[in-house]
Amino acid sequence: MSDWSRGYPVDSAYFDTMQPEISPFRWRPALLTARISGPSTRRFRFLELGCGSAHTLIALAACYPEAEFLGIDFMPEHVVRARALIAEIGLTNIRVEEAGFADLAAQRPEARFDYAAMHGVWSWVDAETRGDIVALLGGWLAPGALVYNGYNCAAGWAAAAPIRQIFREAPAGAGDTRYAAAREAVAAWLSYAQNPALDALWQRLSKQSDAFLAHELGAAHGSAVWFTDLAEALEPAKLGFACPCELHEQFDALFLDGARLDLIRRGGEQGWGQTARDLSYNRTFRADLFHRGALRLTTSEMIAELRALRVLGWSREAGFGLLADLPVKDTPVATPEIEARVAELAAEGAHPIGEIVDGLDLDPQRALQTVLVQLIKGNLMAVRDEAEVAAARDGTRAFNTVAKHHLEAGRRILPGLVSPDTGGVVIVPKTLQRVGFGLEAGDPAQIDRMQALGLTL
Repeated sequence: MSDWSRGYPVDSAYFDTMQPEISPFRWRPALLTARISGPSTRRFRFLELGCGSAHTLIALAACYPEAEFLGIDFMPEHVVRARALIAEIGLTNIRVEEAGFADLAAQRPEARFDYAAMHGVWSWVDAETRGDIVALLGGWLAPGALVYNGYNCAAGWAAAAPIRQIFREAPAGAGDTRYAAAREAVAAWLSYAQNPALDALWQRLSKQSDAFLAHELGAAHGSAVWFTDLAEALEPAKLGFACPCELHEQFDALFLDGARLDLIRRGGEQGWGQTARDLSYNRTFRADLFHRGALRLTTSEMIAELRALRVLGWSREAGFGLLADLPVKDTPVATPEIEARVAELAAEGAHPIGEIVDGLDLDPQRALQTVLVQLIKGNLMAVRDEAEVAAARDGTRAFNTVAKHHLEAGRRILPGLVSPDTGGVVIVPKTLQRVGFGLEAGDPAQIDRMQALGLTL
């Protein structure tokens, strides 16, 4: 392993991926519910650390033409691939640079950033590099800025330490058989380990390519993280916890009951609520937002901003939604009758949440809770205001047109498209991309859904 890598695997590029959860607009419902005032979701400066080939960042640049984007990665191959895609799309509001975090921490930017994101980075680097990241964030972020950090969570990975160790020690092969020995050894160990949760984790991991596992399990300093340790590490950058980036993670009672919910309640009262949550869900990954001195909203301000948020009538079965993995429990604010009334009120285009709330025959607090539950269930989808959607159409169409060209030419297939309406990535399988691009016939209902999000050409 070369010295410049600091133990990170650099013998192969990270596979192309896109992260729908990274989006300033997508974070807005969660921030409002947590009573956190975030930066503008229209004009801002956005920094991504360890951006890889920057597909997510490039998609965001297409969605937010009035914002400026900078991606940083230390692998030259990633930078070359990112710049090629930027040039192909024709975007002018994004740069991707080759640099190490330590080099940047010693500099100051031309202007500070309102948002920063790092996905997987913190879980895969050594302590020294984490210190460089903290120093960089402290010097490069504006007051009130938000930081997204997606990282492996220790609660769900604790029992999997032997898997990581096997991948580090088992002899590596070449090409497609690189981890054949490691895969065989893990399967042999699990055959008698008698750990159903670990079996389920390995079932997910074993389906991934060796290129993915090289980074997920092969990084010399790869490790899962406890929330408390992360929060303490970020304090020198004046960063405090805002909330999980997803709205549904503030509504545990919709997913858990009994002893698990009680553990979270007691943990919250005693000051270790986030650890209790991770243990209750056996969580393997967290995606959290941290803020640098953001203002807190009053109750009336929170309600006013939630009421102004626009939503589109949707359904979980229609796909493309921002959905929780776990099934939502039955609740008095989500009876079939109430859901039918919400669907009626949300029909025919986007509506402010307040309009739907006022149309429900419920007291205002319960009506707002009802609408939020429908948003969590996937029966509503948050969409940007008309001016933001209109401003994003040219950029998102250019991005999706390039995705079509890649698909037709059999080149690197982009795993997602971008929506001017949702302000971010929508994961669309190859077969559905072909339908949306008019390359083959498809279900008219699916086409209508894709058209509603600006995904068709």
